[in-house]
Amino acid sequence: MAAQSAGLSVRPLVWLAAFVAAAALAQVVAGAWDRHAHPRRGLYADAGGHRLRLLVGGTAHAGPTVLLETGIGGATSVTWAWVQRGVERFAPVVSYDRAGLGESEPGPMPRDGRRLVEEFHTALRNAGLHGPYVFAGHSYGGLLARLFVDRYPDEVAGVVLLESSHPRQFVPARGRPPAFLRVLRALVPAAPWVARLGLMRAFVTVVRTDADLLPPRERAEQKAFLASPAHWEGVAREMEAWAPLTSPQAARARDFGSRPLAVLTAGTSAARARGWHSLQDDLVTLSNDSVHRIVPGATHGSLIADSTHAQAVIATIHDVVQAVREGGRLRDIVPSGN
Repeated sequence: MAAQSAGLSVRPLVWLAAFVAAAALAQVVAGAWDRHAHPRRGLYADAGGHRLRLLVGGTAHAGPTVLLETGIGGATSVTWAWVQRGVERFAPVVSYDRAGLGESEPGPMPRDGRRLVEEFHTALRNAGLHGPYVFAGHSYGGLLARLFVDRYPDEVAGVVLLESSHPRQFVPARGRPPAFLRVLRALVPAAPWVARLGLMRAFVTVVRTDADLLPPRERAEQKAFLASPAHWEGVAREMEAWAPLTSPQAARARDFGSRPLAVLTAGTSAARARGWHSLQDDLVTLSNDSVHRIVPGATHGSLIADSTHAQAVIATIHDVVQAVREGGRLRDIVPSGN
């Protein structure tokens, strides 16, 4: 009787182990298919011992060159598809995958902001791409914009901050980190393991995300990245450094001086109730030639992923590029499309 009970108690564990093994194998097969279905494209430039994937367009136009820096998490170079297609009609433009994300190779630890911008600059140089730059940073990419300007001030002529993170975003309330950060710290380290079981793939197949707003090719590529354990390992490494390293680094960075600066804020953002809009207003003070524009109906992610909302981003980048080319003030330029 005891032996029979032991057999019954072991059987669920055997079934569970079989399920995990089958799910992991299915993910390996699906990952191999993704690599076959989406051949590599773009430039692969050395960033100091590892290569970053760069997507470059608009090189027939005169500078400045527009640099597109993604947020943290699901974002990759292809998240900029609509924006990049618009910008390359009037200026050189570069989007890319940070080390460990998308198609780029992993880089050394820690994955803090200063290391990230230095790697990006090295990759640009090795790809033969030089300033002056207009740096456009979305979300977490806004912190990297501040660090890039601080590290390479002679090469950046203008800045665009899109729903940008703020160094004070994670200031502890009553001695505790914000709930948002606590949730991220709990969930993101588990994401690579969830992806290894194919659950991330199932999620992006069933649940509508910002990836579904992208053009067909980039939508398929982005969903493949979101299903990849390697991509989520890269995200987890960046997330580890966000609050303790990258945010303080950005807080110590110098202001933008007289560089033209455009701050774009989504019109519908759940974070506004928690002081997000006031943080966006504070970003405007980084330059003495700045504008703050609200994009009605846009959310944090749709601001760049949605084709309609991306038009506001493209127009604003155009205005900053025009100010740089003409040597005038951004505040004096009539907004594009008006």
